Amino acid sequence: MYKTEMQLIGEESKDIWGKFWNLIQPYRHELWHYCLKLTGSPWDAEDLVQDTVLKSFASLSALSHREQPLKPKPYLFRVATNHWLDQCRKKGLLLDENLEEKSGIAEDLNDQLEIGEVIEGLLRNLAPRQAVVFILMESFRFTAKEVAELIATTEGAVHAMLHRARKRLQTTSFQDLTSRSSEVSSINKDAIQLFIEKYNQKDFRGLANLIIDEATYSFVEMGSTEYGKETITKYSLNPDKERKHESVYVHSSYLWDKPALIFVEKTEDGERLFDINTIEWKNGKIEKWKCYYFCRNFMEHAADELKLPLAPIKF
Repeated sequence: MYKTEMQLIGEESKDIWGKFWNLIQPYRHELWHYCLKLTGSPWDAEDLVQDTVLKSFASLSALSHREQPLKPKPYLFRVATNHWLDQCRKKGLLLDENLEEKSGIAEDLNDQLEIGEVIEGLLRNLAPRQAVVFILMESFRFTAKEVAELIATTEGAVHAMLHRARKRLQTTSFQDLTSRSSEVSSINKDAIQLFIEKYNQKDFRGLANLIIDEATYSFVEMGSTEYGKETITKYSLNPDKERKHESVYVHSSYLWDKPALIFVEKTEDGERLFDINTIEWKNGKIEKWKCYYFCRNFMEHAADELKLPLAPIKF
């Protein structure tokens, strides 16, 4: 089979990607929970993790000239932080509030706040850089010096941000922090119901008919995407492909205020969470289909939310 120069480069990069993946894996769990605290949403956290991993890998060649040692964990956290701050900036959010350095502001810095109670309100109640400092120092025990290096500021500014973040959160009521928007996305109920019927009947040809020609099917975490109805039908929805999850059934639900397809495996010991998918529709047809099966931190969080045990990876 003839391969283009681009494909050959792709083949050569597999070994490098494998080494990179093995290097960052020990920090993947902490990175995901950091992104969750930053974004306040498991969906956004997973997106931020994926962007962070890809950006970190893409930036490797630019790091070879650095004289200072570069450790994986601070590097990943730095990339995640900068990317999230960039997103906040694009949304027009004010990154800092009153960041002038002051002396003698360290009073009450040892007061402990309950992290779990404030995360839901971070984005609404703190400037993004304040949120970064608060999470890194209170939840992940970074030092002021480490945080200053991570966000390119001074230790004095870090202490100032932490002080203001604590002060602001102490004056924010718990009710304000935990209130959620009642707005939910509109969904094509008929299309979703048809999808559920086709899947539960294991009618993969019927599922293929629900896809537009330009559709994409993505395995989040794996960085793998199938482009076009023809490719998706050939691989993920191939009716002749051996199936190892005949006992898996799907239903629709709202998960963290977002419509999702919940795949449940029925076993002799009861039901357990198998997979979670999301679908974007176009005129009643599938345009973008995402599979979160390999996102184990996300899946563990979802299993806890749904009060189901999580099925182990089979593939």
